[in-house]
Amino acid sequence: MYGNGSLIEKYQEQAIATMSRGELIVTLYDETIKNLKYASVLFGQENPDAARKCTQKCRNILNYLIVVLDGKYDLAERLRTMYSYMLGQIVIAEATGETSRLDAIVPQLEELRGAWSEAEKSLRTQGGAVSQGLKP
Repeated sequence: MYGNGSLIEKYQEQAIATMSRGELIVTLYDETIKNLKYASVLFGQENPDAARKCTQKCRNILNYLIVVLDGKYDLAERLRTMYSYMLGQIVIAEATGETSRLDAIVPQLEELRGAWSEAEKSLRTQGGAVSQGLKP
């Protein structure tokens, strides 16, 4: 028999496996935004170890977003540049504890998240799938 933790993990895995690419991107943005906000609070509370766990998650997600970009689209290079900049700001914040660097990239991510969310909704209503700009 599964424990509660195992059942929750199975549910989460299934939910992720059934998401469209657009929904997955929006979820990754949500997770990044959430962890940047947590990290900012934790750095402010002088808890750098816990803050770095949050920023590590953010770095992993941003690196993943870079990897899945499809270079044949012009947007991919702009996104790569933005993600790389954000990664740099996170690394500096980890080294210095400057929460302002984390706080400054949250609105950028929120804007990107909103754009992806709108694109996903638009394509869903048209019966399409969000795949442009991403590798299969």
